[in-house]
Amino acid sequence: MEKLPKLPEFKAPDGYFEGLPDQILSKTKSNSNYSYLKWAAVFVFFASISIYFLLPNSESPSPAVALDENINLYIDSEYWTAEDILAMSEDPNELLDELFEEEMTIFEEFLEEENLSPQQQ
Repeated sequence: MEKLPKLPEFKAPDGYFEGLPDQILSKTKSNSNYSYLKWAAVFVFFASISIYFLLPNSESPSPAVALDENINLYIDSEYWTAEDILAMSEDPNELLDELFEEEMTIFEEFLEEENLSPQQQ
C-alpha cells in the first residue's frame, strides 16, 4: 500500500448532501398524468366480463346425453352386458320397448332407402 500514490482528499461541495434528496425526487417525479390508464383498465375489465357472460358459450352435452355416452362406452367395452343394464333399470320391460321402437325406426328407414332407385337418390 505504501507504493500506491497518494490521492488528494475528496470534499463534497458545501450543502451538497442537504439538497441531494430533493434533487433525486425531482428527477424521479413524472409530470405526466396517467388517470386515463385507470379508466381504460376499468373499461377493459367490464367489457371482458360482459363479453364472457353475453356471448354464447360452447354447449356442453346435457347430463342425460353424457350418461348415455358413458353407458354405451361401458357396453362397447364389454364391461357391462345387456343383462346388467336391464338389472339396473327400474322397469326393464319399458327399456326393452324403447329399444325395440328405436331399432324398428332405424330398420324402417333402411328399408325405405333400399326401395329407392339410384335415380331417386
